[in-house]
Amino acid sequence: MAVEFEAIYAVSHPGRARLHHFGIFGGSNGYWKAHLLHEIRMHSSMLTEDIDVTWKLEIAKWDVRFEPRALCWILMPETLSGLWRQRLRWAMGGAQVIFRHFRKLHDWRERRMWPIYLEYFTSMLWAYTMATTVILWGLSKVVEVPQALQVPTLLPGFSGVLIGITCMLQVAVGLLMDSRYEKGLFRYYFWMIWYPVAFWIINVLTTVVATPRVLMRRNGKRATWRSPDRGIHTT
Repeated sequence: MAVEFEAIYAVSHPGRARLHHFGIFGGSNGYWKAHLLHEIRMHSSMLTEDIDVTWKLEIAKWDVRFEPRALCWILMPETLSGLWRQRLRWAMGGAQVIFRHFRKLHDWRERRMWPIYLEYFTSMLWAYTMATTVILWGLSKVVEVPQALQVPTLLPGFSGVLIGITCMLQVAVGLLMDSRYEKGLFRYYFWMIWYPVAFWIINVLTTVVATPRVLMRRNGKRATWRSPDRGIHTT
């Protein structure tokens, strides 16, 4: 997971900030002026308050910057159940923010946020497409499925392999960029060959579960969450 964060914070976030001029506060390391929080009435009912703060500031026409040299130390979940709870909260929180601010989509003044909407909805469409593909593949093993809907195999073709290689290159670039600050992470790079598959699986599952939960969630319901296991036991 440390290597995953290297790829996200060294490549993905800086790339999004440069391409879309849209920075995102990291929940583990974000700084802002206190008076701005009062200006945007910082009362968040979202499960990911860092994304909610970012969107509110962007909509208020404040410039949110990403600083790749800002360092912090964080703890990550150490069990699959903890990882699932964390990623499900991320998925639900992201969907909450998108749906809450959806009315801004038609506003020309918010056009710089359109690529963010497109990125999210494309990811959601991809997740449901992948889930449907797996379901059709499983059904074809037990019942007769129309020829047009048959999925002969789940093994990746050329495009899947190409995406996997691209993901590995992204991780390598992230490790190389952050090697100035943290040493020894390259020894885990071999195991990252499984990361694209594991990431795609958990992303599909959390998106499929999170979206209907958010749509059925009562408006104004207070957001509460318990931090998943992070290797520290308290009594």
